[in-house]
Amino acid sequence: MFFMSKVYYYYSIIVCFMVCWLVVCYKFLFTGEVLVVELDLLGSSVLNMNIPFVVDVYSLLFCLIVLMISSSVMLYNGFYMDSEVFYSRFCKLVLLFVLSMLFLVFIPNLLGLMIGWDGLGLTSYLLVIYYQDKKSLGSGTLTVLSNRVGDVLFFIGISLASGISSWGFVDMMESSLVGALCGVVVVGCMTKSAQIPFSAWLPAAMAAPSPVSALVHSSTLVTAGVYVLVRFSGCISHSWFMFLGLISSMTMIMAAISAMFEPDVKKVVALSTLSQLGVMMLAVSLGSVGACFFHLVSHALFKALMFLCVGAIIHYSGLQDLRYLGGFIYKNPIICAWLLVACLSLMGFPFLSGFYSKDLVLEAFLSSGSNIILISMVVVSTCLTAFYSLWVLVGTMSGSIMFPMSGDMVSSSYVSVPCFILGVGALFGGLTLQSIVLDFNMSFSLQGMVKVIPIMCVMGGVAGLCSFLFMNYSSRYEGDSLNMEESGGPINHMLSKMWFLPLLSSDLHVPLALNSSGMMKYSVEDGYIESSIGGEGAWVNSSNMSEKYLSGQIEFLGVCFLKGVFLILFLMSLIWM
Repeated sequence: MFFMSKVYYYYSIIVCFMVCWLVVCYKFLFTGEVLVVELDLLGSSVLNMNIPFVVDVYSLLFCLIVLMISSSVMLYNGFYMDSEVFYSRFCKLVLLFVLSMLFLVFIPNLLGLMIGWDGLGLTSYLLVIYYQDKKSLGSGTLTVLSNRVGDVLFFIGISLASGISSWGFVDMMESSLVGALCGVVVVGCMTKSAQIPFSAWLPAAMAAPSPVSALVHSSTLVTAGVYVLVRFSGCISHSWFMFLGLISSMTMIMAAISAMFEPDVKKVVALSTLSQLGVMMLAVSLGSVGACFFHLVSHALFKALMFLCVGAIIHYSGLQDLRYLGGFIYKNPIICAWLLVACLSLMGFPFLSGFYSKDLVLEAFLSSGSNIILISMVVVSTCLTAFYSLWVLVGTMSGSIMFPMSGDMVSSSYVSVPCFILGVGALFGGLTLQSIVLDFNMSFSLQGMVKVIPIMCVMGGVAGLCSFLFMNYSSRYEGDSLNMEESGGPINHMLSKMWFLPLLSSDLHVPLALNSSGMMKYSVEDGYIESSIGGEGAWVNSSNMSEKYLSGQIEFLGVCFLKGVFLILFLMSLIWM
């Protein structure tokens, strides 16, 4: 009973704030008004330090989505963290994480943005290492170090923008170093949104609890870089747009191929997030900011739903390997039905939430006149998205579970209510948002078969999975094995390991870093620093000073004694005479 009261206490905090925010959203979403409030810190000095807070359609809508997903995750914690001793500590970390995200959403200023940006990095590290085992600590270290690269780049951008005494996104166009500013902001946002070559930390962050993964990988940490680029898009030059388009296309194809080889269901969902982040970055590189933000919002809804459903399956079975899962359609049809909705929306199935936004991004890309290589990469990655989405459904629903559990997977209100809220968003969110927000109603001119390419990509992914299942069934019938990860030699090994990015990001540099730090500690900390100003040096220096002082005192006392003896003898000789 006491645990239930704690669950509803933290859930009510976010729900009350979200209800109050709905009143504000109702006014700004339908009127299109923009409100800017500036906090004057050093307005009278030479260096103008004002922190603005902007309230417009983008910030309000994104804040509403973050609060809705956070409230669903907070209620879901009652199911997933039911045996957690330090439940209050976990919920407070989640609240700090959400607060940092809200600071990032409402501050369109590079200096004030660092409050939320650094807060996200710190709290995400504490949440990833929450289980405090070796795997969690390694994943958390990789996450925080990758994000720290973006922090350093943003600090460089702040120093470059200091020349115009303003850090606002609009004012940066007046700087003489606008090209360098664009570079540091774009690359800094790439680190937070896990674009190549900073992609290794996102699957590693799956060591966190599933509620944290649902929050981090849907609408907060990974989308922070995309949201900053949406705000900063008016200052980005054409050359950086081309660079961002190339990197995002490579990220899409890399994540989609790696998801096909990944047996861990949680990492498959994480790699799908990485692929969709590439879609959002691709929309930014095309200048279609409205399409990018539309996909960001719709993706947050169905991806949070997918993580909650997958987390419930993992929590029930204790397994994450798709090769041993199965038969959950008979254990809990409700959870599997919501998982079906989330996967179909991820594929871009017609008339679901993901269809409207993804189709808009693909139409913007196809109408931009890109070269055949980029078009091929985007089309193939879209087909593979449908492939591994259906593969997750087949792996979790079909067949029978390898290790049968007693009883059914009962869906309490802690699971069914959050899944229902997010499921309704995944079903009708795209149509509703496109009807309300004017920026989500863009039109592009496409001719002939180009218009149906998004639908053909979905059909191609379905056909590819059917062919793979048929070949797998035939190979088993003939006594052979068709394991994609173990066959094909080094090429398949490279494709299944994210093009060796985890190796290049951490494993390759760990021995060198540890040896260098050991040598530094031996030569510096335990060396001349310890022998000069450290504890050992202080002891030796004080001992030498004391020894010199005492030796001088002994000599002085000896001389005084001899002088006294001579004086006494002299006086006695005078008396005797």
